[in-house]
Amino acid sequence: MTIRVVERSGVRFVECAAPIARVDDALNLVSACIERQVHRLFIDSVFLPDAFFDLRSGVAGEFVQKMQNYHIRLAAVFPSEAEYGERFAEFLREARHGHGFRAFTNREDAEAWLCSE
Repeated sequence: MTIRVVERSGVRFVECAAPIARVDDALNLVSACIERQVHRLFIDSVFLPDAFFDLRSGVAGEFVQKMQNYHIRLAAVFPSEAEYGERFAEFLREARHGHGFRAFTNREDAEAWLCSE
């Protein structure tokens, strides 16, 4: 798994820079964060597996739950909720106001949230 550590405004976060093949990769991302003593993670939706977007698969819920279990603040960019089905779009609307996981339409807003608090 390819990751990089990014620093903005004195705050570091891990960025996933390669496709995630399965939900177990979430633990690899958790490990990458913990090894670097960083509890913030950025993911662009292009790196998420197709199953993530099918809420019936449980991948999205399991992935987000793993991050929450390890107190990893997760910001993800989904450019347009219109690209997904109605149920996933509803999931994104709720995630736009989350505490530990938040969905954004652009990277700048995601990074600003990750670097706040």
